Amino acid sequence: MLNIASPSFAADPINYINEPEPSDTLVLMQCVLEQMDYGLALVHMATRQIRFANRLAHDALSGPGSLRSGLCMADGRLSTQLRTDTPQLEHAMLRAQTGVRALISLGGEDSATSVALVPLNAPGAAPYALLVFAKQQLCDSSTMALFARERGLTSAESNVLASVCSGMRPTEIATHHGVQISTVRSQLRSIRIKTRCDTIRQLVETVSILPPMARHLAAVQH
Repeated sequence: MLNIASPSFAADPINYINEPEPSDTLVLMQCVLEQMDYGLALVHMATRQIRFANRLAHDALSGPGSLRSGLCMADGRLSTQLRTDTPQLEHAMLRAQTGVRALISLGGEDSATSVALVPLNAPGAAPYALLVFAKQQLCDSSTMALFARERGLTSAESNVLASVCSGMRPTEIATHHGVQISTVRSQLRSIRIKTRCDTIRQLVETVSILPPMARHLAAVQH
């Protein structure tokens, strides 16, 4: 069974105590978790002790990120930013111990976010649950750039695509980029042709299911 230590969040978010040096399998598993475009954290359902978190989860549990997620760490244990959210988290944790998944909404009306709580019921394992944090955007910038390059989009078209996927309307895109609405419509038509999408909705759906490219690692590697 894989034993995972409580993380030292000031350093590496994931720490293993199986052996002095992590095995190849553990190193690969850490890389896999870091490649996910979702924050993932393992928490003990009874003690609320956080046993590991990938970098996105670490960011969501500390500093400004915790204000967005509604969750934070208190002495290495999972807690809520707002006291009014605590009963909801406690209820979800109790239900998770019976094998029931939960989707909880945290924060105020203007900054509400969702976090999934998935019980992990491995035979013989301690009662842990997986926290899955909501994505902060539809598609990460690294994936968007690669998709645009692969489909032959120009730099201007790439910027328009990013704006569309962020929820902006054509008129808003024109204002944002300081161009005529006719220019934006022409660029959108070109984007649809190059990406083989009949509508803007189909284009956004195509982008939304692209595999993540781990923007937080890409920034370091490039």
